[in-house]
Amino acid sequence: MDQWMAFLAIVLAFWSVLLMAKHFLPKSVEVRPFYLIWRTTKFNSIIESAGAKLRPFWKVIWTIGIAVSIGGSIYITYILARNLFFLFFKVEEASPVSLLIPGLTLSPTFNTLFFFGVSIVIILVSHEFSHGVAARAEGIKVKSTGLLLLAIIPGAFVEPDEEDLKKAKKSARARVYAAGSTANILIALVALTLLTNGTLVISPLFETTPSGVQITEVISGSPADGILRAWDAIININGSTVRNTSDLEQILKAVPPNSSVPITIIRGGETFVVEFKLGQSPTSNSSYIGIYTYPYYQPKYSFVPPFLPFYILGSLSWIYILSLNVGLINMMPVTALDGDKLAEVMINFVFKRRDLSEKMGQVLRWTCLMILILNISLSFMVFPSFKFG
Repeated sequence: MDQWMAFLAIVLAFWSVLLMAKHFLPKSVEVRPFYLIWRTTKFNSIIESAGAKLRPFWKVIWTIGIAVSIGGSIYITYILARNLFFLFFKVEEASPVSLLIPGLTLSPTFNTLFFFGVSIVIILVSHEFSHGVAARAEGIKVKSTGLLLLAIIPGAFVEPDEEDLKKAKKSARARVYAAGSTANILIALVALTLLTNGTLVISPLFETTPSGVQITEVISGSPADGILRAWDAIININGSTVRNTSDLEQILKAVPPNSSVPITIIRGGETFVVEFKLGQSPTSNSSYIGIYTYPYYQPKYSFVPPFLPFYILGSLSWIYILSLNVGLINMMPVTALDGDKLAEVMINFVFKRRDLSEKMGQVLRWTCLMILILNISLSFMVFPSFKFG
């Protein structure tokens, strides 16, 4: 609870300062309580060029995207409805559904924030760029692009001309609304493909078979603190070869806690031995070093940093997970999400009577909104210590 109070105080202080300074900001920046938006036309020419050159191609892609969005909306609504049932009646089978807030639900380590930052930039840029390209492919003008911040939630946008959008055919509007989430799903699939062929991705610069365990982070106050460093590679402990994390676990189970053992490491391209006193694991009877690890892939060239595989493959993993989840959630027919606009177009197409289509839209919108809100709020209570990353 103290963490949440501190976080709330920081957020309130940030917005207070921003509101006081709004008169000194450029005219392109608009600031209101818990709402900041920056508009620009600098990227309009890029969107115009991309949308006009491959118009037939984009129409095919985004038409497929309509089907993907409808299917994704049904799928994620079912998944969240099922998870809501589990949260009420089978907690052991439920999964946490949470906003990712640095320091609260997102681990505040450098690596976690790096992966999160890279993923969010790629997700936002691809999502909004796709909306813009789809709009121009349909002959709909783009007024501006920009960034926004809603309380603590960052975002980006492409602002189409509302008059052009209203005049466009239902199919054209549906393609525009489906484009962003479809792009996120496509990026997730590309990231997953690269991730499943991870050794091929790093093979030009690294050996593809792990030859040790690389330290990505040393836990403060642990036996390793002050002795081992991030990006050291452990290749031998007490005379036993360490090729992967499985080897490391087996060795730590075999050697009694508090034993002093020689550990062979690679640091800065040089191999040497350190005398190390193992600790007692806080969660089991095995020995404990106090490190976070990753497979060590030996560089083929001396100038190649040994930590690159961790950041390359780690980024792909985060991009896959976050892009897939953002794409699916955005497909839900919930106010302010693209899925709501797409659902409105589809309902109006199916139900010709305006009053009936509006009622159907409201029922669908409020049902899905409650499913999403209840998942987040109940997850907060059921999994109070949940952290991602």
